[in-house]
Amino acid sequence: MKIKAMNIGFGAHVEETDLTALTQDDVDGLRAALLTHGLLVIRNQKLSPAEQIRMSEVFGALETFSPGEGQLTDYPQIFRVASRPVEGHTNVGRYWHSDGSFRAQATPISIWYLVAQPAHGGETLFADLREAYRALPDEAKPAIDGLITQHRNGIKHPLVIRHPATREPTLYFNVGLTDGVVGYTPEQFMTLRNDLDNHLSRAGAAYVHDWREGDVVIADNFRVAHRATPISEDQHRILDRTTIRAGGVYWGRAQI
Repeated sequence: MKIKAMNIGFGAHVEETDLTALTQDDVDGLRAALLTHGLLVIRNQKLSPAEQIRMSEVFGALETFSPGEGQLTDYPQIFRVASRPVEGHTNVGRYWHSDGSFRAQATPISIWYLVAQPAHGGETLFADLREAYRALPDEAKPAIDGLITQHRNGIKHPLVIRHPATREPTLYFNVGLTDGVVGYTPEQFMTLRNDLDNHLSRAGAAYVHDWREGDVVIADNFRVAHRATPISEDQHRILDRTTIRAGGVYWGRAQI
């Protein structure tokens, strides 16, 4: 197995590996690589739903979804996103977010596997939340370091969190589901929301993943945010996602 860092400051390609036949050295390498790079891209895999579940468990215990919520009756660990309503959830996450931020104990890791490849459209953007914090003007950091955001369901999180394994500060903000900041007026919140959205979208900050059939992408949700792009129903795309639940994650040993 080879780990090759991307040239954008985060993320890595994992090459020469078969996710259905991982050795313990492979497992250790994947965990360490995710913690070091925040995002892993692995191409040319062929996984059944059961195999996707098994390889995902390398990173910890999986979240499960109720019947109908995940869409795959026999595999409650898989959440299916698709371009067509009859095949999965559509119009999901077209704003900067980390999966599971609406939970009191947020989702640490997300893993996607592309089942059906569209001819065009449906790319996913990824942004480095550690670098997003570092890139803020020094004079702006004290003003946001203690802020608490609130989701629409009432769940609250610090806007600046410490990664549970590396202890490095990162911005942690769901642009679509956050509806306030404790102590802020609605107008102040909207100004901050727009500023953060623009900051995450700043030129050159995002990795754009153009999906190919057999792709597996693994994201550390405390280090990397993502955003979906539109795809029409005339394109055929199926993307199966598994997520590691809070308290069940296996972090590797990072090289920071």
